[in-house]
Amino acid sequence: MSALNRLQDLTRADFLRSVGLYFLSDRVVMVRLRKSFLSLSMLELEERELPEGDHRQAISELTGWVAEDVKEIALKAEHDSRERALRQAIVSLLPHFNPARDAVYVCVPQEQTIVQQVFLPPAAEDNLQQVLEYEIERQLPFKRDEIYYDFIPVGKKGEKFCVYVFATPKKALDGLLTLLESFGIKPSGVETTVSALANYLLFINGAESAALVAAHRSNWELIGVNAKANGWKPAPRLLFSHQFPAYGWAQGSGKELLQECLSRVPKLYRCGDLNALNGAADNRLAEAEDLVARGATRLKAARQINHAEALPAIGAALRGVREASLAANFLRPEGGVKGGNRTLSVLNAVLCGLLVLSLIAWGVSFPVKDELRLRQLQRENRRLEPSVEALRKEENQLQQLRKEASFLTDIEQRRGEVLRILDELSKVVPSNAYFSNLRYRAGVLEVQGNAENASTLIPLLERSNLFENVGFNAPSNRGRDNRETFSLKAELEKSKEPVKAAVKEAVKEPARAPTKEPIKEPTREPAKDTKNKS
Repeated sequence: MSALNRLQDLTRADFLRSVGLYFLSDRVVMVRLRKSFLSLSMLELEERELPEGDHRQAISELTGWVAEDVKEIALKAEHDSRERALRQAIVSLLPHFNPARDAVYVCVPQEQTIVQQVFLPPAAEDNLQQVLEYEIERQLPFKRDEIYYDFIPVGKKGEKFCVYVFATPKKALDGLLTLLESFGIKPSGVETTVSALANYLLFINGAESAALVAAHRSNWELIGVNAKANGWKPAPRLLFSHQFPAYGWAQGSGKELLQECLSRVPKLYRCGDLNALNGAADNRLAEAEDLVARGATRLKAARQINHAEALPAIGAALRGVREASLAANFLRPEGGVKGGNRTLSVLNAVLCGLLVLSLIAWGVSFPVKDELRLRQLQRENRRLEPSVEALRKEENQLQQLRKEASFLTDIEQRRGEVLRILDELSKVVPSNAYFSNLRYRAGVLEVQGNAENASTLIPLLERSNLFENVGFNAPSNRGRDNRETFSLKAELEKSKEPVKAAVKEAVKEPARAPTKEPIKEPTREPAKDTKNKS
């Protein structure tokens, strides 16, 4: 079974009970079905015979030569006798079902109804109800207000649209309905054996097209159904329906009609005593499967189905458990919309509602869960906040200590190099030269001061092992005191690059030499040189 078929079955799931009553001329058959979710079982199967009077045949054959009042009295007596028999049968069946709780459906024999195939223009398909309201009196030998009727669309046949119309006189059916209502039984639907047996055949056979030859007491029925589905929506069809007297089927036109109809379907079933028809239709009837035996395997029956008269009652009861595919109901409200099986049962509606609520709750749960997680994280953050703050303080203290250690290391490295520079300058620079400013940064020494002859300082510094690339940083000027102010720039020797790299990495602010006190040698006299004098 495909997934689509399983889903379609779920739409019919329910917990229901229904009763089917089949009223024959000589008996009443009662069937009670129960559906538990998808499992269908037959709880009750009861049959009550209706006794017939000794003079029934004579009364029915009364002709016009009898006085009219005598005939009327005889017919009334016959009617009263049948009504008493029906009352006794219903009273005996009441303990087997509950009219207030179980849905009751009635089936009447086809000889008490009219089944007519009506052909209409294709344009009538969209509005069959109103078209048949105007056409019913032309198609049937009754006035519209004298009958109960219903119809089942068949489909296009040639250039026409075919409809099966079912009708029964109100006078005959009203008496039965009144009798049932006197016992508190209000039928939910009344149909004929055509639709009841067709629904039972569709229930048993499933998705295949099939035909049924059913033998009754005084006639034969031939019913064909097509169970093809149109996508999601099932679209079963009644292919044909014929009824003939028992003696007329195996001969003449009956045999030809039987062969023609059976050639249109691949599967054939039979029910009832068909011995009179053996040999017809190329022996297909003899090979046909018995629908009574097939139904016993499909239904979980508490009592064995042993006769064909129970099948129309079961077919009528299938409507109450939402397993009927074809809808035909004489009690459909006048002027109402043609009804069919509900798409969703009460159980399905409840399940769909629960599903919708679950989806809504599932969708709403996401922001709720997010909010709960956020609040939980906030609580965890507040709980860990003191520890995190303590770690931050320790980290800040550690960084401060590292900065101080780096600064001290830098000072230590620069102190040794600056001392060497000062020591070398004190040795190289003559005593008549004075430095007013000294700056050392990244291996470059800048000095400003005054001397008698500033140009003599360059070769003195060049000869030193510590300086190189000595030159003026700005032009020198000679003042009134006959001394030159100068600005020199010198670089440390390349051999000292490792020292300068370490100093460059550690230095952040330049170290400034004292600018107020001149550099002098206390024990050394000013040098006398003819070059300086010039």
